[in-house]
Amino acid sequence: MPIHIIPITRRRFLRVSASGAVVAITAPAVRSASDEEFSVDPHRFVFLSDTHIMADPTAEARGINMASHLRKVVSEIVVQASRAAGVIVNGDLATDGSLPTLGAYRYLAQILDPLSKQGMPIHFTMGNCDRRVLFKEALTEMLPDTPPIAGRFVNMIETERANFFLLDSLLNTEKTVTEGSLGMKQIEWLQRAIDQHSNKPGIVICHHNINLPTNLGGTQVSGLRDGAVLLDVLRSRNCVKAFVFGHTHEWRNWEVDGIHFINLPTTAYIFSPDEPCGWVNVRLEKQGMSLMLKSLDKAHPKHEKNLTLFWRK
Repeated sequence: MPIHIIPITRRRFLRVSASGAVVAITAPAVRSASDEEFSVDPHRFVFLSDTHIMADPTAEARGINMASHLRKVVSEIVVQASRAAGVIVNGDLATDGSLPTLGAYRYLAQILDPLSKQGMPIHFTMGNCDRRVLFKEALTEMLPDTPPIAGRFVNMIETERANFFLLDSLLNTEKTVTEGSLGMKQIEWLQRAIDQHSNKPGIVICHHNINLPTNLGGTQVSGLRDGAVLLDVLRSRNCVKAFVFGHTHEWRNWEVDGIHFINLPTTAYIFSPDEPCGWVNVRLEKQGMSLMLKSLDKAHPKHEKNLTLFWRK
């Protein structure tokens, strides 16, 4: 099921917001007269993760107001010199582990509205703090009748220089658990999707990490239960160049057999005092991808450090 917030006119947004609905569809952006003020870079994207928004705008977790942080991130994105071709929000959209609510997803859409007004499509994945039923209830218009995988929100985004494959790793829909899982139906869908679109570099995006031993660059736990199966899929398909994930609230990267593993930072609260909060400015290059961390703390040593990755042959 492809999940997008469509860029919409102000009048349209007010009508939809009043009913609590967020429009979802795979479609070209709806242009407005103000679009002429922005130039679009078709190779530029924005990555966010772990927004943890709650219905209460004053809600805090670990001493951080999550809504305030996300509003700052949005305000930084909208003043960039060129408009991104898309924004990907990689899971844990709502809550800090407490009971998710429909209002949290509605408030998330409200905070992200300035991006929509600039014509940027917004794409979502599910994290362990999310609830598909509540998220779907907030998306009351234009949902596909037959999703690619029943009960899962998956999507593929085709761009000129690469294809994004967005996965759904939400394991437990009744209560919040830390671990995630894809399930064989989703893994089989991913295999088919990659094989059918192997003419371009593939970037797989999932909220959860793959638990890896230290000799493969990872020490993380509480990731995908079926991560070993996913790793076999990624390794065996040379067109797959990168695996992007969130969940751990860290900003780091490493390689496994030439595949770039990219751990996105949170926009909300951090687990380690040395980690940044913020977002990532991404540009697809002909032979790789460049990433720049935009930390909310401008004094953070990793702020605006450019990371250039080259695709494996």
